[in-house]
Amino acid sequence: MAEFRDKTVVEISRALLWCGMAHPRWLLTLFALCGSVGVRADVLSTCELPRLQEPAKCGVVQVPENPAKPDGRKLDIAVAVVPAKGGKALPDPILLLMGGPGEESMNEAAFYVEWLEPLRRERDILLIDQRGTGKSHRLGCDLYKDVGAAVLLRDVFPVASAERCARELSKDADLTQYSYEHFSKDIEHIRRLLGYGPLNLFAGSYGTRAAQVFIKTHGASVRTAMLVSVVPIDEPMPLPMAKGAQAAMDRVLEDCAAQPACHAAFPNVRNELSQMLHRLETEEVKVNVPGQATPVRLHRGRAAERLRSMMYRAEGAAQIPQVIHKAYLGDYQPIVEDIVSNASFIGSAISFGLFFSIVCNEDTAFIDDADIPAASAGTYLGDYRVRQQQAVCSRWPKASLPRGYRDPVRTSVPTVFVSGDTDPATPLWFTERTKQGFAQRAEVVLVNRGHTEYLDCVATTYQKFVAAGSVEKLDTSACKAEPRLPFNL
Repeated sequence: MAEFRDKTVVEISRALLWCGMAHPRWLLTLFALCGSVGVRADVLSTCELPRLQEPAKCGVVQVPENPAKPDGRKLDIAVAVVPAKGGKALPDPILLLMGGPGEESMNEAAFYVEWLEPLRRERDILLIDQRGTGKSHRLGCDLYKDVGAAVLLRDVFPVASAERCARELSKDADLTQYSYEHFSKDIEHIRRLLGYGPLNLFAGSYGTRAAQVFIKTHGASVRTAMLVSVVPIDEPMPLPMAKGAQAAMDRVLEDCAAQPACHAAFPNVRNELSQMLHRLETEEVKVNVPGQATPVRLHRGRAAERLRSMMYRAEGAAQIPQVIHKAYLGDYQPIVEDIVSNASFIGSAISFGLFFSIVCNEDTAFIDDADIPAASAGTYLGDYRVRQQQAVCSRWPKASLPRGYRDPVRTSVPTVFVSGDTDPATPLWFTERTKQGFAQRAEVVLVNRGHTEYLDCVATTYQKFVAAGSVEKLDTSACKAEPRLPFNL
């Protein structure tokens, strides 16, 4: 077996050399060769992806879990290509980088394939399930399963559940090896293996962190990047979340006051928010939970965090004044039902093992306790989210980052930043801070929009950007200021 493995490694190395050095006119020829070389996958074979109405090509590429121990445990990284419609693809595919962290790429293929339809005339869409997600050794655990309603309405991150998750996952995974640094190496390995040239990165939310790491480590392998709702590489999330959420809430309540119908329906909504949260903090407010016979307490921080999450989308923000008003009057069911339904959904949508492996080691570890009071002062969210995350991360396996990992990006890669001006998670100043290191950049601000809102105008701008491969004279006028969606009354 050792002899076979060593021979295989030699053959892979030779193929990678060819793929990495291939002239563009040879790429189509080499695609079959490069796709055929892997420990587990002979070629990318025809497959079906969820909800996608056309065939794709799928396979797995085996990589070491720990790159420093190439003979150690291996991971199968799931790869899929949705081929260009023209039959002959240009050598620069579009690579989707998902957020979360912990979202899987292949499960979202159908949306992006339709959304990016015009670009598919000449380009493949490349999908890679990040290590620890999807079919790439998913670090999955249902964080909210069997925790009970009382815990669910208190903790956004139940500590005991997270500890159990870490114990179970550690039986066949080294949780310190699921970093964006290693994901970046996986991407480059796969790019070479498939014979592609420089990539067009399309990233949203935490996927923009992955994009920044890849640009820093493999900048020559990037043709363009679009970063939607950017997360700065040097910002220790979720420390700034309270201020961002407060700014978004202020904007919602100001806009409600400025709209006659909303103001008439909820004239004191700002005071109602304060009084409602104070009541939850100082009193034991019991609520009914679907499927539970006994009422349980709803905690202040959990309700505040749910209000923050509602503002990710314009449709959710439109419900905020009404939800606050109902809760002030004693009807907490809209908040409770939203918490319960979201927990049910996110438990399967997010790979929480990957989530904590990223945020604990690349974010929370760099939060100074002395900075928390100032970062949360005067906000409705307070220090709830950061303290919840710290509680789990204090118990999660610790990893180390390479020197300079969190240094801001300095690059000439053409990049377009897209931001929502009411985003409660990645506010406009995140873009302002990050973009300084991008010498060739353009910016699109979506007025009255929140987090990773993929409007048609963003797709139009992206199509022009990828076609040109440059931000010079890029027309970003497709995204015009739109009024806020009408508030629910």
